[in-house]
Amino acid sequence: MPPDWLVGSDRSDTARARLIDLAGALIAERGIDRFDINDLATRAHCSRATIYRHTGGKKQLIEAVFLHTSTRITTTVTEAVAEMSGTDRARTAIAEALTQIRTDRIARQFLRSQHAIDGARAATDSAAIRAIAAQLIGLDPTNIIVSSLAVRTFLALVLWPPTDPADETHLIDAVSTALLAAESTDS
Repeated sequence: MPPDWLVGSDRSDTARARLIDLAGALIAERGIDRFDINDLATRAHCSRATIYRHTGGKKQLIEAVFLHTSTRITTTVTEAVAEMSGTDRARTAIAEALTQIRTDRIARQFLRSQHAIDGARAATDSAAIRAIAAQLIGLDPTNIIVSSLAVRTFLALVLWPPTDPADETHLIDAVSTALLAAESTDS
């Protein structure tokens, strides 16, 4: 489709991006479990049919919001560790990712969802998430055991954080050291 003279790009892409942004705002306000297509249609001043035509529906919208949010967080963490290596990179990547997830209005809602544990299970099975974790921490992405351990440990810190922040710092240090040591002995 040629660019639209009015919006300067493909109108469908513009509509999809706007609907994803509005869906993210609704999820941030109400949570995933209370996200409703009718509310999105009202906020977007469009019909449900328009939403389905441009996004595919509720499940696809939630996935798109999750992807958009996780991409933003991953970019921030990547920038934070760009010049680092070794244990410093692992510590910083884990700590920064935890901070980003906990402070992001949308990401927090994914953690509060009644489906958070199911999402965590899916994350542990995801080759893409293991590869991203390995890249951020500085691990070999082909080492499935160590990258899987990184994902599982990170999820434990996200879902069940220690009550004392000092304990979390010690856990991050221990995990970072253990992951790098496991990778060096597993090679």
